[in-house]
Amino acid sequence: CPRWTKLSHRSIAARYNFEKVNELLESTLEALEACGVKKEDREVFRVPGANEIPPIAATVAQTSEFDAIIALAVVVAGETDHNEIITRATASALQTVGINYDVPVINGILSVRTIEQADARISGDQARGPEFAQAAVETAQLIDSLQKRVVDNDLDSALDDLDWLDDLDDDNDEDDDDWRK
Repeated sequence: CPRWTKLSHRSIAARYNFEKVNELLESTLEALEACGVKKEDREVFRVPGANEIPPIAATVAQTSEFDAIIALAVVVAGETDHNEIITRATASALQTVGINYDVPVINGILSVRTIEQADARISGDQARGPEFAQAAVETAQLIDSLQKRVVDNDLDSALDDLDWLDDLDDDNDEDDDDWRK
């Protein structure tokens, strides 16, 4: 995991399927700690279910007090296609939040057919918590680096806009003796 001790992180975790989501949250937080994220730089918000995560993510993103958001939920398929509606809608909404606010929003909403599949993705061979943590740290570092380039380019452009002052000075040099004398 890339280390980044200055990362400030927010997790938004569903209460629905609480035990499974809590295990996923714990493994994610442990992985963040292994990446160097301090406990005091983390905050967890709980919401009723997966569908409530995107509006909270958007509100949290508006604060600009952090470097990454990780959304966590476990959606298990039932007899209807409700799980598909929820996971598609939340995935799209979370991407929109990330794009609109220039913050990595990691979609840690597991969509599974069975509890056994959930277990495999929470604590088994396919454990996703550490993967979500690493994605948050890596993406936050990359966005931070790219935003510095944007600022540098904006500054360079602003300075280039002042080049006309040099031209003005050169014009004056032709007409007069050196004005600095």
